[in-house]
Amino acid sequence: MTDKRQGKGGGSFSGRTRARAPKRSVLVADKVARWVIALGGIGSIVAVSLVGLFLLYVVIPLFVPSEVDEARSLDTGSTPARVEHVAINEHGTMTWALHRDGSIYVRRLTDGRVIRRLEVPDARGMTCWTFGISDDRCAFGYADGSVRLGRLGFGTRFIDPDEAPAELLDLEIGQSAPFRDGVAQRTPEDQFRYQFLELELEEPLALTERPIVRIDQTTGNRGTVMAALDAAGLVHVRQVRERRNLLTGETTRTLVGESVDLVAAGLLTDGGIQPAHLLLTGLGDNVYLAWSDGRLLRLDTRDPRDPSVAEELDVVPESGHTITALTWQIGRASLVVGDDMGRVRVWFRVADPDDETPDGLALALAHDLAGHDAMATALTPSARTRMLAAGFADGAMALYHVTSDQRLVLHRVDEAGEPVEHVAISPRDDILLTLSRGTAKIWDVEAPHPETNWKSLMGRVWYEGYSEPTYVWQSSAATDSFEPKYSLVPLIFGTLKATLYSLLFGLPLAWAAAIYSSEFLHPRAKAKIKPVIELMASLPSVVLGFLAALVFAPFLEKLVPETLTAFVTVPFCFLLGAHLWQLLPKEKALHWSRFKFPLMFVGLPAGLVLAGALAPGVEGTLFAGDIVAWLDGQIGTGTVGWMFILLPLSGLAVFLFNATTVDNWLRRSGRDWSRFGFALTDLGRFLVSAVATLAVAWLASWVLTSAGLDPRGSYVDTYVQRNALVVGVVMGFAIIPIIYTISEDALSAVPDHLRAASLGAGATPWQTAIRVIIPPAVSGLFSAMMIGLGRAVGETMIVLMAAGNTPVMEWNIFNGFRTLSANIAVELPEAVQNSTHYRTLFLAALTLFVLTFILNTAAETVRIHFRKKSMEL
Repeated sequence: MTDKRQGKGGGSFSGRTRARAPKRSVLVADKVARWVIALGGIGSIVAVSLVGLFLLYVVIPLFVPSEVDEARSLDTGSTPARVEHVAINEHGTMTWALHRDGSIYVRRLTDGRVIRRLEVPDARGMTCWTFGISDDRCAFGYADGSVRLGRLGFGTRFIDPDEAPAELLDLEIGQSAPFRDGVAQRTPEDQFRYQFLELELEEPLALTERPIVRIDQTTGNRGTVMAALDAAGLVHVRQVRERRNLLTGETTRTLVGESVDLVAAGLLTDGGIQPAHLLLTGLGDNVYLAWSDGRLLRLDTRDPRDPSVAEELDVVPESGHTITALTWQIGRASLVVGDDMGRVRVWFRVADPDDETPDGLALALAHDLAGHDAMATALTPSARTRMLAAGFADGAMALYHVTSDQRLVLHRVDEAGEPVEHVAISPRDDILLTLSRGTAKIWDVEAPHPETNWKSLMGRVWYEGYSEPTYVWQSSAATDSFEPKYSLVPLIFGTLKATLYSLLFGLPLAWAAAIYSSEFLHPRAKAKIKPVIELMASLPSVVLGFLAALVFAPFLEKLVPETLTAFVTVPFCFLLGAHLWQLLPKEKALHWSRFKFPLMFVGLPAGLVLAGALAPGVEGTLFAGDIVAWLDGQIGTGTVGWMFILLPLSGLAVFLFNATTVDNWLRRSGRDWSRFGFALTDLGRFLVSAVATLAVAWLASWVLTSAGLDPRGSYVDTYVQRNALVVGVVMGFAIIPIIYTISEDALSAVPDHLRAASLGAGATPWQTAIRVIIPPAVSGLFSAMMIGLGRAVGETMIVLMAAGNTPVMEWNIFNGFRTLSANIAVELPEAVQNSTHYRTLFLAALTLFVLTFILNTAAETVRIHFRKKSMEL
């Protein structure tokens, strides 16, 4: 087909016709390419979306509310005496109950059938008892003043299938049946697990001559420690020491400690009301005595031979109201108090702000859980987590998680309103038992992730032992009583901190290098240098992290004054060299122009040498002779600390003053000056400006210090070897190549006719770069910054190895931090064993995903805006 615009004859000026229709193969290839590109783009969007959806799928169960199934009644039959304590075995097949007459009944949970009956020795003289929370240890007090320690818990054995009776062989997986004195269950591994209740008591230990009315015991690093209250008001604190005879194998137990006479100390009147509760902390270092009217007495028993009163307070300060239930949380550090107003509140020891107690600690009300309208009658902690079961006088039952301040469930146990006398939680937190006037009910509990809600993940939480609510990430520890801390805020903070300091170091260098390469560097040199800088991006982050942790961080620790001084001297030497170059005659400057780029690098060693020479004087004058002690706040004032941020601001102020005032004066006055005279004046202006910058920064810092403000404790504080400064420098080098490449491409893409027009109008190359080239390229420069930011946000190995991996929340540039990505890399292997920990790490990954998505969306929006402005220009 010919072009009809070529004339009537269809010819052209050359006499040849030109085909307008492309070949069919070209059309097909173009269509295929268009579809492939479209499918590739859609596939990328779908793949990224699927990653987000998968993360969301894993995370959603963290926020599924807890629930309990409909209760089933357990036929307990008639019992000779009231129940004093109940417990459930780990696998939810049996329960046991201690009765007031010393009898222990073991029943099946499926039908309430009595499997076995035990008897506590010397039950007639038994006056009090205590049982462990997460172990089988128990203690009994007697009317003759003696105590017996021991264990009461479930034992486990596995039955050989060849010896198993026929009724066991017929069981399905998960089913159980009575067997001997316990219950046998067929496990998913096709084994027969036989469980039975064991009671093992040691020989009686003589403690006093008067009846024991309250008792508690614990076992820890100090061995077994027990505390008991007798009928005369004496609190006996004893450490049990054991000696084993290697010849006979006999074990001799002796009691070490003293007693506190509450009557003699004026804490109890003779014949007055005895404490209703006695509890011993997990370490055995404190004894709590609580009266029904809310009065609580804390005894310091760190030395059992010299116990003393540490604190006295009222945990129910409202007049006329009483304590109705009292227990420990797992670990025996958090005290749970239930009162007749239906409140359930948690107290634990924190550092005494007034420093009035002998041990420097004071009880604080940390958690006020959602209560109920009726009196709290029973409290039972979980043996594994921070869950707590509560029963109330109107027949209601509630399940709480203390750390996250959640009431997980609230159910009516008895429609007739009979009070709940006892509650028990199975060791796996999956079964709840309630007892009301002899009627037992079993509840199946579904609470897979009670530790997590928006408050525990993103809000301040008052953790056990902390002085106030705070943000903490600590997902695991060596003890079963550990309180998991799943706040993502320190990880998000660490991510932003790492990004900020890396951009502060890398972004100015990358942009400056891009501007110089695009506008000032010779094309031949640029063709060699740009690929070398781009090759820096190929360095593995694990290598950079390794060098940062094992080489750069220890080196920097020894040269802190020199490093800080170099941040001033190196830029000063570069700028000084530029001004000295202007002093050269025009002919020599043109002749030596090929050496200009190599000579630039003289400024780096010159600045470092100058920093090394000035550092001792700087440390002695500004940092009181020891910069590490100064950072720690031990010596000196905070004046120089303010200069860290005021020096750049004062430099900017001096620069603006020069640009708006001094430059105009020079242009008017220097028209008739020689090149050398103008350059010499410009050098003088630079030196005066440098001194003025330091003077203004120092004056402003002195004013702030005089006003009582000290920056130490904020962005400058105690020096730690692996810190944000190390990360900022090393990760800054990691993001420089990508920012430099994209920025340089954006600057080079500006049409050359704009440069030519600016230079032809008499503008200098610097004026051309700043006022003509950069404005149209702003969208590209911003895109480069955001891509570098995304690289910094997602960095793992450099942060993991060079930042100390400590989840602390402070802007101190000399301290470490932990980021979302580093936390995932470190804890994911071990988190597989803990569903909540595992899903919380996926939540961290989802947070990082969303954070990056938001940043990229914002970057693209701003880039499009700048692109439109550039097109208008």
